[in-house]
Amino acid sequence: MKPLNLDNKPCSPISSNCVIWQGPDIACINICKGDTVSDVVAALATELCTLLDQTNVSNYDLTCLGITACGPKDFQALIQLLINKICELQEIPVPEIKSNGCPDCLVSVAPCFVENGQTTMQLIDYVQMIANKICDLIAQIADIQTQIDNLDIRVTILENTPPPTFTLPSFTVDCTLSNGVIVGGNAYTIDLILNALVNDDTYGYCALLGATGLPADIISAVSGACITSTTPTLSNAPVPFGTEYLGSWVNTPTTVADAITNIWIVLCDIYQYLQSPTLNVTDTPTVNLTYSLGTLSANIVDTDWVNLNGFSYMSSNSGRPQCRRIGNQIHFRGYVIVPMGNASSGAGGNINSAPNSDSYIPLSYGNTFNTITSGNAADSCELIGYNGGVWASGTAIGLKFNRGNSVIPTAVLPAGQSLDGSYTLGTRQIIARTVRSAGGDNVALHSLVTVIITSAGDLQLSTILYDEDFDGASGYEYSGIGRHLISNIISGENIPTYTPAAPSIFNAAAPGAYQADITGVADTWAFSQNAGNADQLGGFIIQLSGLSTFVDPCDNYIPTLVVC
Repeated sequence: MKPLNLDNKPCSPISSNCVIWQGPDIACINICKGDTVSDVVAALATELCTLLDQTNVSNYDLTCLGITACGPKDFQALIQLLINKICELQEIPVPEIKSNGCPDCLVSVAPCFVENGQTTMQLIDYVQMIANKICDLIAQIADIQTQIDNLDIRVTILENTPPPTFTLPSFTVDCTLSNGVIVGGNAYTIDLILNALVNDDTYGYCALLGATGLPADIISAVSGACITSTTPTLSNAPVPFGTEYLGSWVNTPTTVADAITNIWIVLCDIYQYLQSPTLNVTDTPTVNLTYSLGTLSANIVDTDWVNLNGFSYMSSNSGRPQCRRIGNQIHFRGYVIVPMGNASSGAGGNINSAPNSDSYIPLSYGNTFNTITSGNAADSCELIGYNGGVWASGTAIGLKFNRGNSVIPTAVLPAGQSLDGSYTLGTRQIIARTVRSAGGDNVALHSLVTVIITSAGDLQLSTILYDEDFDGASGYEYSGIGRHLISNIISGENIPTYTPAAPSIFNAAAPGAYQADITGVADTWAFSQNAGNADQLGGFIIQLSGLSTFVDPCDNYIPTLVVC
């Protein structure tokens, strides 16, 4: 409808929605300071309509009171009728209101007019009070009506105003958010940008979330750092990271930025350390590790060739026996000359290691051989008797070099270390000794021995007699066919030669049985020697080349590596 003051010039119509109620809060009708006048007027009008409806006597059904006609004319009469009925039900006398002197008479007042507990008042005053109330209500209703009219004007204006148009904002994106749809460097509306951010499977937030995990996953990853502020640095150990990088190190990282900061610090620390690291390497019995200038090298442990113990009587240019440890294996080379007494110095004199001595003095009887020089018994040999014991008297079946001590030097196998077992060089080895006859010719003697090295490094020779008469009983010496290869010469007997001249060991003149005849020469043996007995092997040469042994695999000794 049109407002009542639509044509009131020069006033300008103002929407009630734009006028604010500045009065107090009225809780009973839900009016608050700051509400629009439209809301205030609507609340007052609603309450007024409710009040008018509630005070309309015609809206009440009084048939239960036996009143079918001539009922109360107004709301006050209705209330008074109900009070009287209540008093009758409670048998309370209903006071009669005397009408003498009315309108200057005493009447009962409605509850809303009761003041300070006074329920009655003079009729004239009562009427005057009611009139005042009604006037106030009329004034308020008129004011409310004015406000309603103004609100109606504003509502009509709003209804007739065209709805506003809205343009989605757009802006330029710096990066591609959806290939071919939202490309970096171009402007797009915000709805397209938001859709790409959320839904694009490659560039969108959901794709990013799938790649990085939930924030809780990132926080969990950040908290899983294994390097903390107390962890020692590599570049300046044992100073911890929290001290070395004070001011930049995040002691308690909580964000990805914190974690990346610490990760870069650790990486830079490692990089700085690797520029000139202090790397501790531990050698093994077989591998020697060396770290220098950023290069870690591994060399097989090699001691080079080292002279064996107990052979100083042999000159260095006579093939002195040696050994060499490579890893856990020990190799041997060279030869050994069994020492013998020099003819010019007698049985107790110096040892002559030359294999071509003009004469021979047998090894002395006793538990040692003649020493190299007077007072030095370190290189002496020691005879072995029956059952492997040290020889005391009788015939020796073997001998030990270096008086039974280890021939392997400590640079190769230290004291207390051992081989993983005993080793032999083949089975039996043919050994030889060269001497000169009285006529000045070379004559060769031979024997069969076994070269043995025990787990303790003891170098031994075992003769064929060891097999023939090991227990020392009255066995069958000379029973082995190997005796045909062992020299057993007698002083004054002629020296034999093995030639193809008939009859000989090689030829038969005619069918039949022949002795193994040999051809004798004019020269005779200047001494006797049974090369089958260990105590008569002086001057014989024994080859060690080819003999190899292994160190106990549990040995953790690390020998000195030869630096090239």
